[in-house]
Amino acid sequence: MKRSAIFIGFTIGVLGAHRVALADDGMPPAPAALDPSSAVNPLSTIVSGAGIKVGDGTILRPQFGIETGVISNVFYQADQPVTAGLLRLLFEIGTGSLSGQRLTIQGAHDGEDDAAPQTVTAQNTGSFQYTADVYATWDQYLSTNDNVTAQGGLGGGLLLRGLVNPQHALQFGFQDHFSRVIRATNFESNTDTNRDVNDLGLRLNYAPIGRSLSGYLYYQNRIDVFEASEQQFANRLQNTVGLRINWQWLPLTRVFGDVSAGYFTGIGSSDKVNSFPLAVLGGIQTALTLNTTVNAHIGYKNGFYSSGPSYSAIAAGALFGYRYSPLGRITALYEYDHQDSINANFYRDHMFQVGLEQFLVPFVVFAQGELRLRQYDGTIVMGTTGNTRDDVIIGANVGMRYSFRDWLAGTLDYMLQDVQTDFRYDVGRGMISNPSFVRHELVLGVRAAY
Repeated sequence: MKRSAIFIGFTIGVLGAHRVALADDGMPPAPAALDPSSAVNPLSTIVSGAGIKVGDGTILRPQFGIETGVISNVFYQADQPVTAGLLRLLFEIGTGSLSGQRLTIQGAHDGEDDAAPQTVTAQNTGSFQYTADVYATWDQYLSTNDNVTAQGGLGGGLLLRGLVNPQHALQFGFQDHFSRVIRATNFESNTDTNRDVNDLGLRLNYAPIGRSLSGYLYYQNRIDVFEASEQQFANRLQNTVGLRINWQWLPLTRVFGDVSAGYFTGIGSSDKVNSFPLAVLGGIQTALTLNTTVNAHIGYKNGFYSSGPSYSAIAAGALFGYRYSPLGRITALYEYDHQDSINANFYRDHMFQVGLEQFLVPFVVFAQGELRLRQYDGTIVMGTTGNTRDDVIIGANVGMRYSFRDWLAGTLDYMLQDVQTDFRYDVGRGMISNPSFVRHELVLGVRAAY
C-alpha cells in the first residue's frame, strides 16, 4: 500500500497563550490551535455582540467572517512552490451560561437611579456552568491549477466545556474539543492530509476556599485519525492520567507539582509503536512586580516505547513577561521538551519564542517569532523506520486588529513557516523527496458578531 509522507513538523503558538495562570476556572485548559492554517480559534474573541438570549440563563453568540489573501507555497514544497489566492469564509456560534457579571443581582445605588431599592448582591451561578461553540471555515483556493483547487474545503470543530458544582470545594470539570484540520500534502497532488482530532479532558478538582493547598486528578484522551486510507499508518490513540497539587505560597505566587502516566498506541492498521510515557514536573508561577511575571518548570520525562528509540530526559522551561506600559506587553519563552509524534516515535524540541502585544486603541498590533531546533527519532514514514531527522524551524506571526465597533473588526495577518531539514526519503520510482519548505501567508479580513 502506497503511503503518503505526513511530515507536519511546524506549529505556531497563539500569542499570549503562555501566561501566569494564578487563576483556575476548574475546567481543563483550553486547547491550543492544532495547525498554523487553522483560521478559527473559538477561544479568541475578536468581536463581541449582545447575543441572542434564550431562556433565563443562556445566550447564543453568532459570529461571521470573510478573509482573502495569498499563499506562496500551497503544497509545502522545497522547489518550484505553487502560489495561489485564498478566499475563506468563517462562521461560529456559541452558547453557554450567562457571565458572572450578568448573573449578579443589582445592589442599591449600583445603577443610575439612586432611589432604586437594595437587592441581594450574591451571584446565582447555579450548580452547572458550561459553554458550547461550533465553528467552521470554508477555504477556497483561487487558481487555474486543478490540484490547487482540490485543496481546502470544510474545516472547523466543536468545543464543549463545563463545570459541575462551581464555588464548592469539590468540583468536576470537563472539556471535549473535536476539530477537522485541513492541510495540503507536501508535494503537488489532488489529495490532502486532512485529519480528525478529538481531545477529551476530565478533572476532579479539590479547591477549598481560603486554603493554600488545592489540586486535581485529571484524565486526557486524544484520538488522532487521518481521513485518507494511505495515511492510516499514523493514526494514534493517547490516554493520560495524572495528579496536580498547587500551593498558593504568596498572593501572586503558586508552586505546583504534577505527575502523570499514559498509554499511547496506534489505531487500526497504524504503525505507531506502543508507549507508556511518564512525566514528573514541578514549577512556579509568580509575579515579581506588578509588571513582571515569571513561569518556570523542571522535571523528568520517559517515553517507555515498546520498540525502537525512546527518551529519558529532563523537561524544563521558563517564560518571562514584562508589561512595559498599561497597553503593551512582551514575553520571552524557552522550553526543552520531548513529545510523541505522528512522524516518528517522538520528537525533541529546543524552542525559543518572543511575543509582543500592543494596544493602540482602536488598534491592536501583535507579533510573535519562534525558533525550534527539532529532532525526530524513530521515523515511520515511507519505509524510513528508525531513522533520525533534524529540523531547524523558524516561524513568525504578525497581525493587526482594528475595531470599527465592538461587533465589527478588520483583521490583517501575516504568517511565515520555514522548515529546513537534512532528511530525505524515497517516494518511489527513484525519486528522492526533500521535505524542507518556506511558506508565506498574507490574509486580510473582516469579522462581525451579532
